[in-house]
Amino acid sequence: MLRAIVLGIVQGITEFLPISSSAHLSIVPRLLGYATPTLAFEVLLHFGTLAAVAAYFARDLWAFVLCLVAPGRLGPEEAATRRRLLGLLALASVPAAVVGFLLQDWADEQTARPLRASVWLVLTTAVMIAAELYARSHRPGPAPAVAPGELEGGEEQAAPAGLWTADGGRSGGGLRSPSGGPGRARARAGTAAPADAADAQRELDRLPVAKAAGIGLGQALALIPGTSRSGITISVGLFQGVSREAAARFSFLLSIPAILGAGILKLDELGNATEAPAELVAGTLAAAVSGFLAVSFLIRLLRTRTLWPFIWYRLAAGGLFVLLLSTVRS
Repeated sequence: MLRAIVLGIVQGITEFLPISSSAHLSIVPRLLGYATPTLAFEVLLHFGTLAAVAAYFARDLWAFVLCLVAPGRLGPEEAATRRRLLGLLALASVPAAVVGFLLQDWADEQTARPLRASVWLVLTTAVMIAAELYARSHRPGPAPAVAPGELEGGEEQAAPAGLWTADGGRSGGGLRSPSGGPGRARARAGTAAPADAADAQRELDRLPVAKAAGIGLGQALALIPGTSRSGITISVGLFQGVSREAAARFSFLLSIPAILGAGILKLDELGNATEAPAELVAGTLAAAVSGFLAVSFLIRLLRTRTLWPFIWYRLAAGGLFVLLLSTVRS
């Protein structure tokens, strides 16, 4: 029972934090001396994380339903916005579906080897490092002598919509640290300027088709063990000038069809489970609860912080895993 709960917590946390669930679910049982989880158990753990992200975004999912079957309850503008976002999610889901269909066996083979998964965990961190360095180098330059929204005589002027967002680029947010105040100081210290959920949602509502497609292509790369779905999609978002929180929200919404589709394809494995029914239930519940907390934590964190804490963890943990697994006999 303890094994099931531990693995459920590992799955729930690592599915949504940018540290790779596939790598950890391969490595942790080996290091703790647990039996390798059956594919049936892993399928149920993924359904647990699916329940977590669906619960967190329940309002969004309900709005998607309403925009299709009862748009009048949302209003014409909101219904059109929801339909557009739903279309972007459908478009962005295609690459992962195609790549998963073609390369799933290769990915399973990589994941089945903990040492190889550890190496991938370290190597694929390079994408996150490059994304953060790119985002840092593409911040706006020094603030003008007269701050946006203020005329030389001190008279206030309406600020252009979408200027100075949490990511330092243009999006749907309001005015953010135009004079290089606390927000810019936090950015120099390796954090992101503060934002709020409304800013990220407005940015997401206006996400260009090309950027959504790019994030979808990034999700397809998450098939490589150690890559992390959230890590690669947020990184691709940063390369395209999307804020961290907006990219994370789109990534998590995008994970719902991906997890559901992968789980459906492996439903026939459920009859091959060797774990007791109580263990299966305990693991699934542990994955659901820890997954919900992980989603909430990451979205809040990315309003003020960057990916660097996870980058350092991946490098340190991946290196340690390689060292330990290299000395563990098969």
